[in-house]
Amino acid sequence: MSFRTTWILLAVFLVFGAGVYFFEIRPRPEVSSLDPKLQIWKVDKDAVNRVVTMAGGQEQVMEKRADGLWYLMPQDVRADYWRISGTLIRLSNMRASRKVTDTPTDLATYGLDQPKDSLTLGLPDGQTYTLLIGDKTPNEGGYYAKQPNSDTVWVVGTFNVEDIERFVKEPAYEPTPAPSPQPSATPEATASATATSSATATPGAGAPVGLPTPGVAATPGS
Repeated sequence: MSFRTTWILLAVFLVFGAGVYFFEIRPRPEVSSLDPKLQIWKVDKDAVNRVVTMAGGQEQVMEKRADGLWYLMPQDVRADYWRISGTLIRLSNMRASRKVTDTPTDLATYGLDQPKDSLTLGLPDGQTYTLLIGDKTPNEGGYYAKQPNSDTVWVVGTFNVEDIERFVKEPAYEPTPAPSPQPSATPEATASATATSSATATPGAGAPVGLPTPGVAATPGS
């Protein structure tokens, strides 16, 4: 074996060994969890029994009653249980994409001096979680938001704000059940119905005018 061949084989083994180390042997760093400092609130979605959303000066209230169903107020009608429950998966785990500041000098800079939208989640013990929504960020990647009892200004995702606004613009009325389709008649059923109809039909019904009716004596002179 030539000296050159030996070096080539050695290089191949070194590359192979490095690959094994980096991909198989080297300890992998743990996957970092979501930054807890960006958690605005996290509540049990099934414990929430009141949702109040405001958008464009209009308010929509949703209440979960003792029967476990959601109702729209002040309409006082049944609501779409699955739509509200599904949206609460996101709204009950409210996270920010980033923190802007803990000491805002002017809330008007963020549109939070007169919030455009708001969300309040209520629990049976009277505890509430409220988020005020301001202007959209310059890059339109989210909205400025803050809690009433805190100076911290956050940026929250547009999907959260869309959820809030949709509850107002498109109230979660209970869907109207679609009418049940009528079963198609089978050939056997059709034949049976035809036979029954023939058996019970008036003799001679539908016969051309002027022909004698079967089983009935002809009228003299006819």
